[in-house]
Amino acid sequence: MRTAFIVLLSLCSTMAMAKEGPGSSASKKTYVSTGHKILTAPDAADKKAILDVIDTYVEGLRLGRVDLLKKSFYKNAIMYGFSAENEITEGSVQHLYDLIEKNGALSKVTSVNSVLHQTANTASVLAELKNTSPNHNSTDYLSLMKINGEWKIISKVYHLSHAK
Repeated sequence: MRTAFIVLLSLCSTMAMAKEGPGSSASKKTYVSTGHKILTAPDAADKKAILDVIDTYVEGLRLGRVDLLKKSFYKNAIMYGFSAENEITEGSVQHLYDLIEKNGALSKVTSVNSVLHQTANTASVLAELKNTSPNHNSTDYLSLMKINGEWKIISKVYHLSHAK
């Protein structure tokens, strides 16, 4: 019975959206999930802006530029993670800034980035970084929020691993 209701609801919603026409805002901005929630589809411009923030973050690491890192992170961002020796790091993103100021550029760092999930004002991104040091890679899970119209990283959870 529940399955029949969901199918019927989906068909009704699809028909209502079709009546709006292909150029309408309803057909571009909404989709129906299972059940009866109508969600706003992620905006392509926001997805690009999110990935631009991640690119700036990686570029800040590559060039050793704390100013680029600060442009990417919210002022009160936090980070937690495990070192390659399985020791936990926790606290303010200032720890990252201090490491870059002390150790300099990660000139060989590369990254493959994936937006795991996005809403109108939040996002989760996986950044798989190679060459964060001569012997290490990093897996970063980055949470972003759209604050005052700008996407900012608010938290970083990471794991360093020995490069293979």
